[in-house]
Amino acid sequence: MDRVRQVALDAYAHQDLPFEVLVEQLQPERSLSYTPLFQVMFSLENAPSEPFALPGLTFDPLELDTGIAKFDLTLSMEETQQGLKGRFEYNTDLFDARRMTRTIEHWQNLLEVIVAAPEQRISELPLLSEAEQHQLLVEWNDTWAEYPLKQCIHQLFEEQVERSPDAVAVVYKDERLTYQELNSRANQLARYLKKLGVGSEILVGICVERSLEMIIGILGILKAGGAYVPLDPAYPKQRQVFMLRDAQVPVLLTQQSLLDVLSEHKAKFVCLDTDWKANAYGTASPIATESQENLVNQTQSENLAYAIYTSGSTGTPKGVAIQHDSLVNYTETVCLEYELKPSDRILQFASIGFDVAAEEIFPCLVRGATLVLRTDEMLSSIPDFLQQCHCLGVTVLDLPTAFWHQLASQLTATMPLPETLRLVIIGSESALPDRLKIWQQQVGQRVRLVNIYGPTETTIGATLCDLSRSIADETTVPIGRPIRNVQAYILDSYLQLVPVGVPGELYIGGVGVARGYLNQPELTIERFIPNPFEKSEVTKALAACSQKSEVNSQFLLPTSYFLPPTLYKTGDLARYRLDGNIEFLGRIDRQVKIRGFRIELEEIEAVMSQHPGIRETAIVVREDRPGNKCLVAYLVHKPQQTLTITELRSFLKEKLPEYMVPSIFMQLDALPLTPNGKVDRRSLPEPEQTRDELETAYVAPRTPLEQQLAEIWAQVLGIETVGIHDNFFALGGHSLLITQLFAQMRDTFKVNLSLRGLFKEPTVANVAETIEIAQQSKSGGEIPTEDAINLKAEAVLDPTIHPGGVTYNPDVSPSVIFLTGATGFLGSFLLYELLQQTQADIYCLVRAETIDLGKQKILSSLKSYLLWNESFSQRIIPEIGDLSKPLLGLSEALFQQLAGQVDVIYHNGALVNSTYPYSVLKAANVIGTQEVLRLASLVKIKPVHFISTIGVIGDGKSSARIVREQDSLDNFIIPSGGYSQSKWVAEKLVAIARERGIPVSIYRPGSISGHSKTGTCNTSDNIYRTIKGCIQLGSVSNQDIQLDLSPVDYISQAIVHLSRQKESLEKTFHLVNPQPLPLSEMVNYMRSLGYPIERVSNTQWRSQLFKAGNSPDNALYPLLSTFSEEVSDRDRDSESQDSSIQQFDCQNTLTGLAGTSIVCPPVDTKLLSTYFSYLIQTGFLNPPP
Repeated sequence: MDRVRQVALDAYAHQDLPFEVLVEQLQPERSLSYTPLFQVMFSLENAPSEPFALPGLTFDPLELDTGIAKFDLTLSMEETQQGLKGRFEYNTDLFDARRMTRTIEHWQNLLEVIVAAPEQRISELPLLSEAEQHQLLVEWNDTWAEYPLKQCIHQLFEEQVERSPDAVAVVYKDERLTYQELNSRANQLARYLKKLGVGSEILVGICVERSLEMIIGILGILKAGGAYVPLDPAYPKQRQVFMLRDAQVPVLLTQQSLLDVLSEHKAKFVCLDTDWKANAYGTASPIATESQENLVNQTQSENLAYAIYTSGSTGTPKGVAIQHDSLVNYTETVCLEYELKPSDRILQFASIGFDVAAEEIFPCLVRGATLVLRTDEMLSSIPDFLQQCHCLGVTVLDLPTAFWHQLASQLTATMPLPETLRLVIIGSESALPDRLKIWQQQVGQRVRLVNIYGPTETTIGATLCDLSRSIADETTVPIGRPIRNVQAYILDSYLQLVPVGVPGELYIGGVGVARGYLNQPELTIERFIPNPFEKSEVTKALAACSQKSEVNSQFLLPTSYFLPPTLYKTGDLARYRLDGNIEFLGRIDRQVKIRGFRIELEEIEAVMSQHPGIRETAIVVREDRPGNKCLVAYLVHKPQQTLTITELRSFLKEKLPEYMVPSIFMQLDALPLTPNGKVDRRSLPEPEQTRDELETAYVAPRTPLEQQLAEIWAQVLGIETVGIHDNFFALGGHSLLITQLFAQMRDTFKVNLSLRGLFKEPTVANVAETIEIAQQSKSGGEIPTEDAINLKAEAVLDPTIHPGGVTYNPDVSPSVIFLTGATGFLGSFLLYELLQQTQADIYCLVRAETIDLGKQKILSSLKSYLLWNESFSQRIIPEIGDLSKPLLGLSEALFQQLAGQVDVIYHNGALVNSTYPYSVLKAANVIGTQEVLRLASLVKIKPVHFISTIGVIGDGKSSARIVREQDSLDNFIIPSGGYSQSKWVAEKLVAIARERGIPVSIYRPGSISGHSKTGTCNTSDNIYRTIKGCIQLGSVSNQDIQLDLSPVDYISQAIVHLSRQKESLEKTFHLVNPQPLPLSEMVNYMRSLGYPIERVSNTQWRSQLFKAGNSPDNALYPLLSTFSEEVSDRDRDSESQDSSIQQFDCQNTLTGLAGTSIVCPPVDTKLLSTYFSYLIQTGFLNPPP
């Protein structure tokens, strides 16, 4: 109070200084949205005001609400005869009524407490009511749940081995181990380690590359009773040496190739890749001779499981000690939260030195899932990463948020997530709202997205938020609520609870809190503090939670759990939302996260200060564009000392990991200081986006190719110019920027580049040479065009595909059906109808690594379209194969076996992509069809129902206005577009097979739209992308186009019904909507919903498209290559007159469906309402403004 009084008196001494003069002298940043210098006003009217009076009149004061707030917040207090009277005035752009109501209540609470306890310290005066305290302490921290308190993590693994000994536990490249094999090897290693003295509380180092040995080593250490200390082989030698000495490990597990780097340490080395083998004299390895049986466990749950080193502010890393009970609680929690099951395949992404690796390894191995170890090559680009995940059948990804940012920004219809993927976990830094918005638009709820927050000191994760059901606001993405058996408190600097919505420091309590730091007792005391609420009255209510129910004695928790004795001081700024979710707002201290790694800036400064040429240094984080954080080093060198950036960068790389080496270095004459002599970090200059810090002389591009490359590099790196000999990494490049760089180079030059090549020679000149070689290797440097391909010559069916003397009985009801394309949109509905309308078993060709994964893909597809019924399961039999391979990717024996079992074939599978050329689609769509016909001709003749497309007719360029179902394709022009061309050739093969005696029916659907009742659709289809893209553009072409929207339920019901009629064989069926919708009526409907769309000429629309469409945010971005920016004469003519619109005769279809209820609904307001409701509800379309 004395300090406040003195500040006020000092201010009164200068009260005559005009405000305008003060503003002129201080030159603050000006804005029309707020007043300069201050935005909060408090006024106290303590002088009694005389009532205004006139003879014969009485006056009552009238409060006027002008609707304008002069400041962001004003509190006016007035002393009256009745007591204090107050009024809040606030800016409604910043505060809402609910928040201000709470603020008023807190103000009243404060005043009441001051009167009731005037002797209490101001810092201890509570703002919150008892109800609010109860909410924050009890209701939002009621996380009690059972878990195996007395068990260790390796015991949970051993229990799983008993349940599934023959299941695959871990996979790396072509190597794999079953659960039994992994357990046996870990047991042998554990027994050997015990002979070396390993036991409870003994730290054992493990420094290995990602491999099967990594998993064996970790489990072996734990089974021996020890705690593992992971060292990333990529760490600098000095950092590894420090960690080994600090942890005082007596034994170090490693690999032969790493011995030279680690040779200085005096620990006993065990090489996991060589010490298992017999020596040159044939003597068996001492490890291999150990028993493979489980050891008798002598480890307690309070013993250490691992110690992981994180960045330290003193310049040296600090080891965080985690106990088994903490690890077991987290493992059990995420197993339940993520719904992990034995059929899951979890990618092991993180490096061994990152605690997230434990989240990937242990939950997987205690639930019987398969752990898939990634390779470094997977990170060459996002497309490569997604493709590899698809090939590996990955179902769960645990990614650094920074990597997820890159992945989310590149998701398109042509580069979707793998079909097997069901869960993505992100964490390690704040998620960007704009990336979440892209994710929700592209993925929706098909793949669950979970955001995890937690420092290493709280055992991997402390809070969890399911972002599949959370929509980010404009500024932040929540980190969720505390996980099971963990508590979260947001406190001020006096350890008092802060109100909801008010920032404070986040403290974590509960089972997950680490034991402390290795060999740093003072730092442990500083960061792990006693719980200030342990004896408070309100916390007693928390203990009542233990009386919820009787529990098994195995899961009983100590009473102290409910009153966590220790809280970890995270140093993170956070606040509670009204719904109980927590928002992360940044760091209070100078610890930061970049690309998923937690970094103490002081550690980098301490290491830089060790350089003999540096006098002063400061490290800050800059974000030159959203999501691209980088470290910037400001330095002042000593007098008479010369210092090059190359030398300094090399010095740091010897002592720090790559992610801690600054991207930008700026040399200053002196660091700016605050009045109290501290470095004024806010006054440090913005780094210049130039290449001046390089010692390499600038050499300009010499060729157009080098010029293009230099421009791409400059854009990705965020600098103005790049020379052809400039080093990508010296310019600030890092692993995440490489992903962007490769994506852009691939899109521009249409070649696949080697990641290893870039690391070896990271210059424009080298990459340009590589691209030239790649381009020259394609037909002498010229890429053949699709026009050069003679499609008629392609339509040749293998002469060996001929039924010969094989018989065919058309009266046999099928008991076995073979279906291709069952996981696609139409394929899922065909499978559903076949299951509904027949009693047959359905053999489904599916691409997957295992039968279980194949079955899972099929079921996931049915569930996503709301078609699943548990009774279907036994009748769906996956056949693991590939349309693009000979014999459909099946073995010859299996192919022959199927030929004898199958009664009828539905060939719906195809690679569908409107931007791919014929040459890319040929394997799946043409060769695949040929192999289906081969299957139909062997052992016994099987009818084939081939799903083609109306696009084979040739885009309406023929003079014929009516296309009849029995017309030959030769009557029409060959279609344009790779997909239609591939189906044209496939249909020609089917026609040849028909002539040879194979009974074939052809079905040509038009534009397949969503379900007529539910609206469920394939939003990656061109029609939906076009609708969304036009809404984003705000315009549509005025061409006279008829929209053929044929609901998928009509198409699938019609195909299955027609295929079951004997009269349908040998016929072709058109499946189009007989009542299409003019484009103009679609535009009118969208306008009626509130979407602002104008009709413009085709020329104008294409121009707008190419201006806006180059952004990945536009739905038409993936389809740009199908449009030409130049408008053809025919397109111009179509703007002024009706184009010759072909009509498709559907007589065969109508005849076959006569007497049934299968009718194609008209495209009317009712159908459009169903579709747009679905598109808006799923988030594909934003609601109308």
